[in-house]
Amino acid sequence: MVATEAVQAAKEHILELFKDEKIARIGLEELEFKIEDDMWEITIGFQRLWQSDSPARLGNILVPPAHRTYKTVCIRDDGTFFSLKHRDVSVPA
Repeated sequence: MVATEAVQAAKEHILELFKDEKIARIGLEELEFKIEDDMWEITIGFQRLWQSDSPARLGNILVPPAHRTYKTVCIRDDGTFFSLKHRDVSVPA
């Protein structure tokens, strides 16, 4: 399996698993092949409909929305789905 196939498979898994939530703005965030495990780790970011889409105001400064969900999909190199994990992304203050 090549990287583009792994990413496509990860996106398809995310779309299927979260189809009832009508997710949007699905995009690749990180991609890594773990040689020792013969597995792709693909982090996909997306937005749920209930997450804000409009910027907030902090005084006179507009703060862009930061409400994205990140999930890491692990797929074996033979294409078998292995796992889905939440990926916590902290933004430095």
